[in-house]
Amino acid sequence: MTLHATALPLPRPPVNQGIDITDPIVTEHNETYSSFFSQITPDNNQSNALIFLNPYETAPLSLYIGVWSNVAESVQITVIDQNETAPLIVFKQPVLPGANLIPVAGLLADKTNLVTMISSVATTTWNVVTSPLPHTDAQEPDGHNLFPEITLLKPTSDPTRLADGLYFISCFDRNNIALDYQGNVRWFTTKNMPSNNLLRIANGNFLSSAIAQDNYLKMYEFDMIGRVHTMYVLDNALHHSLYQQTDGALVGASEYAPGSRPDGERSIEDGVSIIDLTTGLETRYYDMAYVLDPTRPTRPSNPPSADGSVDWLHVNQCYINETNNILVTSGRNQSAIFGVDVETSALRFIMSTHEAWGESYQPFLLTPVDSAGAPLYDFSRPEEVQKANQEFWNWGQHNVLEIPNATPGIIDISIFNNGNYLSREDAQSTAPWNNQSRVGNYRIDLTRMTVQKLAEYFSGPDGYSSLCGAKQIMPNGNVVVCFGGATFDGTGLTLTCDPGYSDVDYQAWDGTAEGKMPLRELNAQGEVLLDITVGSGLARSRNDDPSMYRYNITCFRAYKLPLFG
Repeated sequence: MTLHATALPLPRPPVNQGIDITDPIVTEHNETYSSFFSQITPDNNQSNALIFLNPYETAPLSLYIGVWSNVAESVQITVIDQNETAPLIVFKQPVLPGANLIPVAGLLADKTNLVTMISSVATTTWNVVTSPLPHTDAQEPDGHNLFPEITLLKPTSDPTRLADGLYFISCFDRNNIALDYQGNVRWFTTKNMPSNNLLRIANGNFLSSAIAQDNYLKMYEFDMIGRVHTMYVLDNALHHSLYQQTDGALVGASEYAPGSRPDGERSIEDGVSIIDLTTGLETRYYDMAYVLDPTRPTRPSNPPSADGSVDWLHVNQCYINETNNILVTSGRNQSAIFGVDVETSALRFIMSTHEAWGESYQPFLLTPVDSAGAPLYDFSRPEEVQKANQEFWNWGQHNVLEIPNATPGIIDISIFNNGNYLSREDAQSTAPWNNQSRVGNYRIDLTRMTVQKLAEYFSGPDGYSSLCGAKQIMPNGNVVVCFGGATFDGTGLTLTCDPGYSDVDYQAWDGTAEGKMPLRELNAQGEVLLDITVGSGLARSRNDDPSMYRYNITCFRAYKLPLFG
C-alpha cells in the first residue's frame, strides 16, 4: 500500500445506499401529519385552534397548534409553566393563509404549561398538561441507558452574560435533550429515535445515526416535533460526527464495512464520505489508509479485535476548510489532526506529536510556535518532547471544528482535547485521576508549516474524559462544552472507560462506574458562568454489565442552539 499518495476521492458504487421512500416510519409520520392537517377548517380560528401534543410520540414536550389563518404573517409563541418558575421561551413561526400546523416546543414536563400565540388578530393562551420525564437509571435500576439525570451544579448569576439558546446534548443511545439555563428539560426525543451524532442542518431539521438504529446504517432526518422526514439507508456506517458544508453536502466519518475493503486489509473507521442529501448517495470517499500509515502504533492504544479488524485511525470528526480546499480530519487513535487536498487526497499537514512517524511523513508535521512565530520546543531533547506532549499536543481528541478565518494559507480550529495518556510511553503517562481534558483553539499556517495555540480551557479534575466530548464557540465569545466521558468509580476516583486502551490499566478502580458529565458555559476568559452535571444517576458494576458498565453515560454532541433553526 502506497502511503500519502494521490488517490482520487471517487464515490463507491451504492448497493443499498440512498433515500428509502418506502420507510414505514416516514410513511406513518407523513400520514399522521396529513391527518392532523385535514382536521383544520375555517372554524379553527385562533380562539378555536386545535392542540396536538406529542403527535408522533417521539418528542413529548412538543406540539402542533392547528389553526386557520386569513393572512400570511409571523406569529410569536411563548412557553412557560403555570407558576412562571422556569425561563420564558419566545420564538416566532410563520403562518400562511388557510390551514396551518404551527410547531411548538420548549414545554416543561409534569407541568401545566402556558402556550401563548400572539398574532395580528389576537393573543390566545392554552393550558397544556404534560407527563413526567421518563425514569432515570436511579429510578429504575433494572433498566439500562435510561433518561439522563440533570443537576444544576452552579446556577448563573446573570443570565444576560450567557449566549442565546438552549443546551442541546445527545447522550449515546439514551436521548437527545435540550436544557434551559436552570437545567430544566425543555425538549427531548424518545429512545426509539437515534441519539449520538446529532447535527442540525440548514433546513432546521436534525440528522442522526446511532448503534441502536441498525448499527448506524440508518440515518434519520427529523424535526423538533419528532417527525421523521427522511430515512437514509447507508452501505457503510456514519459512526461518528456529521458536518454540513455551505453547499449543503454532508461530511461524515465513514469506512468500509468490516471485511469489505477492496485491498483485503482489515482496517475500519478510517475514511470520510461526502454525501448528497438530496439523493443520499456518496459523491466522494477518502480512504485514509492511503494517506497515513496504518502500521504506526495507536495511541490511545487499540489492538486488533477478535474478528481481526484494526481500528488504527478511528476518524471521529471531519469537515472541509473551504478557504484552502482542505479536508480537515481527526484520527483519535493516532492522536492526529491532519489535512488532505479535497481534489486529490494528497496529504497537506499533520498536527500531532512528532514521535513514531516515518521519514516520508516528517515534512508534513507541524511545528509548535509562539505568537511571534518562534519554535516552542527543541525536539532533539527528550525532555522537550515530553514537555510538548504534556502541555501542547492533542491526545485522543474529538470535535475538531472550524474557527472562521478567510485568510488563504491559514486554518483556525477548535478541538476537544481529551488528553489520553499525554505520552506515547506508559511510564511517562498521566493517570486519569491526575489528568484533565481541555478545549484548545489553534492556528495552522500552511506556508510555514507551524501551529500556534490561541486559547485553552481546562476541565479540572471533574472533567477528564477518556472518550467523547464536544464544544462550541458562541457568537458572543462564550464557550459551551460538555466533558462527555467524565466517569468515576464508587470511591470517587476518576475512571477511564477503556483501561489498557484509553489509558494505562492501573487496576485501581473498584469495579463500579458512574458518568457525571460537566456541561458548562464559559466566557472567553475561561470563567465558568454556568455548570450543569448530566449523569446516569446510578453507578453500574462489573457484575451488572461486564462489557459496558464503564460506558455508564456518554455525550458525543453538545451545542447551544435556538429552539428552532
